[in-house]
Amino acid sequence: MGILASLFKSRSSEIHDLPDRRLMTQAYLPAFAALKGDLLFIGCRGYNRGYYRQLEQQGARAWTTDIDPRSARFGHRQRHRTGDICEAQMLFPDLVFDGVICNGVLGYGVNARDQQVRAIDALAAILKPGGHLLIGWNTDKIEDPIEAGLLEKDFLPAPFAGHGPRVTFKEVTHVYDHLVRRG
Repeated sequence: MGILASLFKSRSSEIHDLPDRRLMTQAYLPAFAALKGDLLFIGCRGYNRGYYRQLEQQGARAWTTDIDPRSARFGHRQRHRTGDICEAQMLFPDLVFDGVICNGVLGYGVNARDQQVRAIDALAAILKPGGHLLIGWNTDKIEDPIEAGLLEKDFLPAPFAGHGPRVTFKEVTHVYDHLVRRG
């Protein structure tokens, strides 16, 4: 194994051991898979490549997107589109999703408040009424999007996958917020 491959494998293993990633793989991905519809995973990196297979285990169709064309290699092999999530309705004019997982995007590229508003509006446009949105963000990167009122127009916080609408962790700054698209 080359040096770069070894470093990637080590980093990937460390990421998968984090409590937020364990919750993602053990609770959220199976719950999204049970929706059995079209699911969108936003933000593609090598360490989440196996997530798409997990989402499809119960008959769902996973889609991926990332703004970086180089990240397409980490996306779904047949269903990946490259572009800005702030323009999701232009990326996916032909689809309306049952569920969207937007993990590590707000604060890691979609940083400014106006960008976040555009992204959330765009996600609302491609999510079915009653559809599920999971946003993963970090308290040290951005202001709380719920407290800032960015989601209240189109989304309601709701329990999901055996957890409350918001999950925080002692060990990391990551937060998960689960919301349902207003009808």
